[in-house]
Amino acid sequence: MEPSVVPPRSMPHYSRAVLSRAPHPEPLSLSDALQDYLSHIELERGLSANTVAAYRSDLTAFIKALNGNNNPTRHDIARYLSSQKAAGQSAATTTRILASLRGWFVWQRHVGMRQNDPCEGFQSPQKAKHLPQVLTPDEVARMLAVAEKSRDRLIIELLYGAGLRVSELVKLDLKDVNLSQGYIRCLGKGSKERIVPFGKLAMEALKEYLAEAKKFPPTTRSASLNAKAVPLLIDLKGNRLSRLVVWQTIKRLAYRAKIQKNLSPHSLRHSFATHLLEGGADLRSVQELLGHSSVVTTQLYTHLSRNHLRRAYQNAQTSFGAQFVPPAGELSPVSSAAMTKN
Repeated sequence: MEPSVVPPRSMPHYSRAVLSRAPHPEPLSLSDALQDYLSHIELERGLSANTVAAYRSDLTAFIKALNGNNNPTRHDIARYLSSQKAAGQSAATTTRILASLRGWFVWQRHVGMRQNDPCEGFQSPQKAKHLPQVLTPDEVARMLAVAEKSRDRLIIELLYGAGLRVSELVKLDLKDVNLSQGYIRCLGKGSKERIVPFGKLAMEALKEYLAEAKKFPPTTRSASLNAKAVPLLIDLKGNRLSRLVVWQTIKRLAYRAKIQKNLSPHSLRHSFATHLLEGGADLRSVQELLGHSSVVTTQLYTHLSRNHLRRAYQNAQTSFGAQFVPPAGELSPVSSAAMTKN
């Protein structure tokens, strides 16, 4: 009896799919390796469906460009990235493709499929820094004013009033909403759960939306917010609302409100964070509300609004003056003479 293949202790268990192919004489194709890798990032790392789809798209296009070459070199990768740039792809897209390739080849080396990493030493292209579009409070009010449907108003309130990502918004179920305590439970990037409070206007929009009798079947309405796996936002057929419909809704409302900015659902999230900082919220609190894993990401919004920095500076200067500048009329003769001379 032949001994079974046992992965070493240092080898993570996600490599068993690869190791199970070891007895085959032919080498594992890149297409097969891709399927194993996608399973790894979805099941082991818990990446979202949208992220997995982006990896699949980037890596499938790369494999196709290799024309059957199962052992790409640094030269092959450099040539592919150059072809993407020549085809008009932006620096951001090229950087994303390189990141996809890096992750894949690191994984291949880790599970023993490769001896080297052809992406090692590659420098990511310099991305142009574009600050996101931010709405003013008046523009948000105008979009709400032209929103005729309760669903449209709820979309605006949850994207702007709670700072949700569009992926988080469309994944919400009825059971994720707690009306009595005024919070939403959502799953962010990497399936990280967070609790997000919402205000009075969002509460009103939720109640108005849920009150529409035709929106949910009788069993769902009777179960109310304790229902399991019933989507909060649905389309005309009763299916879970898609990201595309949310994007179209934002575009339509912006057009009706005569807003000239190039908006997306994420623009409302950016506006939520910016207005919080302008209102005096501290960076750490905004980080938690947005679900950022690092405060460095949240610091982007300090470039969008300097008002909170100006207030902090003015407060510091007021405090400094109160401590070190004597009241008017109490300057010593020496100090008065020095000030007059200067």
